[in-house]
Amino acid sequence: MVAQTIIRLLYLGRQRTVVPEIETVWQNACGGEPALASFSLQTLWATSQRRAMDVLRAHTVHAILLLVDNRNQHRTRFCQDLRRRYPELSIVAICREPLRPKRFGFDAELQTPLRPMEIEALLRSVCQGGADMQLCIGPIHLNLATRTVLGPRGRHQLPPKQCGLLRLLMNHAGEVVSRETIMRIVWETEYLVDTRTLDVHMRWLREKIEPEPSHPVHLITVRGQGYRLDAS
Repeated sequence: MVAQTIIRLLYLGRQRTVVPEIETVWQNACGGEPALASFSLQTLWATSQRRAMDVLRAHTVHAILLLVDNRNQHRTRFCQDLRRRYPELSIVAICREPLRPKRFGFDAELQTPLRPMEIEALLRSVCQGGADMQLCIGPIHLNLATRTVLGPRGRHQLPPKQCGLLRLLMNHAGEVVSRETIMRIVWETEYLVDTRTLDVHMRWLREKIEPEPSHPVHLITVRGQGYRLDAS
């Protein structure tokens, strides 16, 4: 049996017909396209932004589809937050009419009623990107779809927090990322009185990546500031 790559879509909205429409288009596309046999589609549904963030923390999602309208700044701040936290995530607007003005750089816009050909094109695009959803910095390779890291100490499966921590540092390779920024983005808290949990996770991450965890050369502590990922 051929191993399948799971492609996850998250739909944020209250229009109930969107998910079954997407799944129907996917089934029809798979029936006529053998190349799609290596992919399996999983659609997730959230009716609030808070619930959507819960889903994103629990799962690797390849694209989020949001119902958006032309109300002033509707979902703009939420989308900006998504782009900052999950730069690899495709953000797609579903709208009744073209969005004016263009207040956010969506990766795609779909207008309702949804057209099967446009949904299929989107699904193919997501599959193309999801097949190789990886970050590579020097000897460190992070597969975001499977939450696995390949480095000097071999291949390891990462828990969500360690994956989020490594992803953040790799997205800012060569830069010092402050403890405050890490706690805010990865742990989603402004509480900074006790950041020992960060130190513990960093130690666990070094044990999976560093040739000599007690003498790190990739995950560097910058005293009084934060951490930096070096590629050399």
